[in-house]
Amino acid sequence: MSRDGESEEEEWAREVAEEEADRLRKEEPPPKLSATEFLAWRSPRAAPNNPTSMDNPLWMWLVRTRWDAYNANKRFSGPSSFERGPMWSFQRFGMSRTTMEDGRSIYIGGEHEDHYDPDFCIYNDVTIIHPTGEISLYGYPNEEFPPTDFHSATLVGNSIYVIGRLGSPEDRQAGVTPIYRLLLPSLKIEKVTYSGQCPGWLSHHSASLMPDGKTVLIEGGELWRGNDLSMRRSIDAWAFDTDGLEWRRVTDRRWQHFILRRTDRQRNRLWEVRQELWTQRFASHGFESYWQYSDQPDFEALAMLYKTGGQVSPPEEGVAVGEYRAVIDGLNVQFKEHAFCVEVVVEGQLSDARLAELQQGTLSLLERIDSSPYHVE
Repeated sequence: MSRDGESEEEEWAREVAEEEADRLRKEEPPPKLSATEFLAWRSPRAAPNNPTSMDNPLWMWLVRTRWDAYNANKRFSGPSSFERGPMWSFQRFGMSRTTMEDGRSIYIGGEHEDHYDPDFCIYNDVTIIHPTGEISLYGYPNEEFPPTDFHSATLVGNSIYVIGRLGSPEDRQAGVTPIYRLLLPSLKIEKVTYSGQCPGWLSHHSASLMPDGKTVLIEGGELWRGNDLSMRRSIDAWAFDTDGLEWRRVTDRRWQHFILRRTDRQRNRLWEVRQELWTQRFASHGFESYWQYSDQPDFEALAMLYKTGGQVSPPEEGVAVGEYRAVIDGLNVQFKEHAFCVEVVVEGQLSDARLAELQQGTLSLLERIDSSPYHVE
């Protein structure tokens, strides 16, 4: 993924360098462990105390090399994860990293693989990599620090504030923002009780310390609103006062914001249609079609998607995959294609007539593309 202000050449050079660094990391031979020693530390585990040192040669090697669980387990001829559960791994998504003034890097939580994978796991640990290369690993009881991913971690004084998370569906609570505090140097983690209006069950957001040195500014991210509703982008900014332990809403944007979703709640075809269009455009290169539906892809409907009010030019593509932007009546309109829905954010207020035109026109085209009814959520 490209970074802000990065040219294509710089992006390419960075990716090549990252791949080479990863290759060199993985050249480190695994520790010499007996089958009993390997099985003793093969799997993730809940810790008995807050904190509990979990230092062991297997996990430290996995931290240094970043091997994924499947291949690491294979290196040791370990048992199937379908039978024994997930293999421990430090290759994670949604893991935070906090760099300390003394050069330490403190990593918290994160998840490995997707929920359907046998090695899927959300972690509730703390890993410290010292400037010398030394590694310290700490675990925590689940009831005192739940498995945490896609949170933010902000250093405030002698504590790191861990705000938000995606977590497991059974642990989520609509309208609640989980906050935990990692106390330095004891490394104990405690739950923070707060007052004020919070953002809700927030993840994938950004956090920064405000100039007063005590307030954490939260921006962006996604909100979980309940099992029967789609995840939704958080469009407002929030501030958490770590002295008074109180939330404050920074912005109150009255933007029009809605979700378009298949009525049968199944995955949409948008990615497959775009992929098939690309495959046909470059058919001369011998790319294989993976279209698996009985009807043909509706490229005409796809070409008209997100055009409203007589627009001729196609919408602009965003930075991330599946993001598009158009201007309607002078207002920016953002479209985000997810696997199960399309999210639309109007940066302002369209007239009732124009909003209805946007919703109905987009619904109609999505129904053509998917050959399935849609509704506004």
